[in-house]
Amino acid sequence: MHHQDQRNSFEKDGWLITKLNNFKSLHEFSCGDHDLNEYFKEDAITHRELLLTETYEIKDTKTFLSFPIGMVSLCNDAVRKEKIKNQKFYKNLPEKKRYPNYPAVKITRLGVHSVFQGCQIGSHMINLLKTMFISENRTGCRLITVDAYNKKNVIKFYEKNQFQFFSDKDKNKKTRAMFFDLKRLTL
Repeated sequence: MHHQDQRNSFEKDGWLITKLNNFKSLHEFSCGDHDLNEYFKEDAITHRELLLTETYEIKDTKTFLSFPIGMVSLCNDAVRKEKIKNQKFYKNLPEKKRYPNYPAVKITRLGVHSVFQGCQIGSHMINLLKTMFISENRTGCRLITVDAYNKKNVIKFYEKNQFQFFSDKDKNKKTRAMFFDLKRLTL
């Protein structure tokens, strides 16, 4: 890998997350969800140009498939202490370490190629992201956040991957705000 490629990618156990530079390669990607496919094939380009998100592809380097197995778009986030003040990790912080905001990365979109759905690839992607942000982090990042669609299977997926709700205030909304505390992995 070239130096620039190393900065924009992360590899572990034969899985490679790489910042997507060739959006034309997405013509073979389909996760079975029209809106999500449209986002990755059209909106992700605009979001990058507007400096809103970066999109990454996940490939299995052992199979040498020409198309990505999964796609994820990420952006910076900050979580205000009011949103987490009732969470166990915040309550356990010494008073002088209770800051007004906590740095986070937000999963804005995540999709697994339809051929590989049901094979735990989505969970593997989440675990790769967690590992990437505790080992190859370029800036401070305490939390991974997501506004998960309030659908039973989506919520179950994030709960299975140890994400927690910020509160129950959004339980009847279209999306639910959830988080994972990366510090749990370094203890």
